Amino acid sequence: MVNVFNNSPVRLVDSREIPTLWHGPMGGSARLLAGTKGPEIVELRSWVLKPNEIYVSHGHSPGTTELLHVEDGELTLAVGNFVNKIASGCSAFARTGESHSYANTSTSDVIFTMTVSE
Repeated sequence: MVNVFNNSPVRLVDSREIPTLWHGPMGGSARLLAGTKGPEIVELRSWVLKPNEIYVSHGHSPGTTELLHVEDGELTLAVGNFVNKIASGCSAFARTGESHSYANTSTSDVIFTMTVSE
């Protein structure tokens, strides 16, 4: 598989090149499916949170936003003092320049996709 732009407007990412950014204590994970480099970073991430797992972020740079879509389960998203439940099939937009977390408080897996724009 060609993996550089060369003259093409498309860069392909082979499945073997997709890194795991986080391993949860119960077996969950966050994977970086694709991302850009440079002053304006956009990343596409795939998440699995096992029951009772939580991921805490101390916050990104000011102005960072995230788009989330829950494919299965119910995600608890906390940003600052605001806590929201995002049901399966639903999406959310969040400003994540401050401390935030993703949690699974249920008894089944939560699977969601996220785009980070920093």
